[in-house]
Amino acid sequence: MHNPGIQMRFYREKLDDRLEEVTNGPIVIGSDVWIGTESIILSDVEIGSGAVIGAGSIVTDDVEPYSVVAGVPAQHKKWRFPEHIREQLLEEKWWEWSEQKIQRNREFFQTDLRTVDDLQSLVR
Repeated sequence: MHNPGIQMRFYREKLDDRLEEVTNGPIVIGSDVWIGTESIILSDVEIGSGAVIGAGSIVTDDVEPYSVVAGVPAQHKKWRFPEHIREQLLEEKWWEWSEQKIQRNREFFQTDLRTVDDLQSLVR
């Protein structure tokens, strides 16, 4: 019989057994995501590309791409970029670019994208 009150390391080392994994599904994390220190992401949650998770947050629900969330439970606080830029970033998928294309597009990475009307004007 398993006792969930026993610390997992003790259980493994002293009792030579493993506790059963408990999950409701996978955790899926998109590209270009920043996760703050000591955040917890529960199972069956998807974190969209470009999202920011504030430190110490507990993420219980899916997080939209380029959303900034924080808190217990984590809640949407703001968007990193205007909607048209978010859509263009998701379409462009810069994280899949070759190293050569990244080098050619230095301006893309050095520009404050919150001030750009058309992302395509930066891409070479």
